[in-house]
Amino acid sequence: MNTPSSITQRSDTGHNKKNELEMPSHLSALDGFRGLLAMWVYLGHLANSVGFKNYVLGMHALAVDLFMILSGFLMVYTWKTAISFRHTFSFSFTKIAIPFYANRFFRIAPLYYFLLIICFCFLPVLAEMHDATHKLIPPPWAEGLSSYNPHTVWDFSNFKWLFLHTTFAFGAVPGMESSTPLPDWSLSLEMQFYLIMPALLLMFGRIHIILLAALTAVLAFYAPSLFGNYLTPGSIAHFGQPSFIVYRLNAFMAGLVIAVWLRNRQLEKPSLMVNVYTVLASVICILPLSKPVILGYALFIILVLNRSFILNQLFSLKPLRFLGNISYSVYLSHILIVIPIVYWLVNQHAFLALDNTLRFVVAVGLTAPLVIFIGYVLFRTVEIPATRLGHYFLNR
Repeated sequence: MNTPSSITQRSDTGHNKKNELEMPSHLSALDGFRGLLAMWVYLGHLANSVGFKNYVLGMHALAVDLFMILSGFLMVYTWKTAISFRHTFSFSFTKIAIPFYANRFFRIAPLYYFLLIICFCFLPVLAEMHDATHKLIPPPWAEGLSSYNPHTVWDFSNFKWLFLHTTFAFGAVPGMESSTPLPDWSLSLEMQFYLIMPALLLMFGRIHIILLAALTAVLAFYAPSLFGNYLTPGSIAHFGQPSFIVYRLNAFMAGLVIAVWLRNRQLEKPSLMVNVYTVLASVICILPLSKPVILGYALFIILVLNRSFILNQLFSLKPLRFLGNISYSVYLSHILIVIPIVYWLVNQHAFLALDNTLRFVVAVGLTAPLVIFIGYVLFRTVEIPATRLGHYFLNR
């Protein structure tokens, strides 16, 4: 999840100071890219819930890896001070880091807290609907289990749960990564990246970029065996999702490297060695990820570098940019819409009698308008006011 950050929002709500970087218009294509990723996640969850098997939709979890790449890129590309490969990066904690953390908090936390309250109010009903649906149509990973009897435990009642979720630390605690109906494990992962991002930037100029990339790749390679890989426990712990930063620091780094290169290019023409190091570091970071993510990364590079006029124009179309603007709300809220509607559908004999493809078509027809409409409402009523509130406090 991403939590994604809208480039359009940044250009609309950010400070308009002369010393800030101009946001190239072709980067608006990333809005469309992010909007499609959010829809991929939504459609993938919906396909699983109605028993529709599709190769692309079945890989919807990979969209989160691409969200992380985008996040690593945007956080560095929009950073307020100069960043270069060759010069030691430094910053004032009070003038740069605190505003950065405050902006990130007001961008992500208000909508998340709002949806947590909704989950809390309807938790027993949501859990009952979720289990009943999965019993009739088991998820892909449970289809071979003869004794599958889903029993969802979303316990919001103890202080540990409250503390870990309000601080976004739950993703770093084994067993807590899927403790709400929301796909929020990626939010914790992103917050962990924000926490260490200034330290990563400080390393530029002190540690060679190839070494940094190699370190993140090694962490990603060994993380599943040490900390678990979905249903398979690790030798140290068992995370049911890759919600601990060591799993995906390489994905953030893959975006970060490209952003630093672009920032460096705005100051001076990169040397041949800088270009070579950038390419090598990018390849090293992306290699531990799956082949579809590598292809998605290649598309990301094409869009960022504006190497295809047709693709950039396509991803900059207004409908896709609209989806990009509401992508965070769509990503975070869609399950709360999918669960009750699919529960109602699977209790209709006529729906269960349909083949899997028609089930999916019917489910999309009923949920997509609501997912997009509610995403837009949340964007206008929660995301934008929260972002403005953050700017208000920072500018006082």
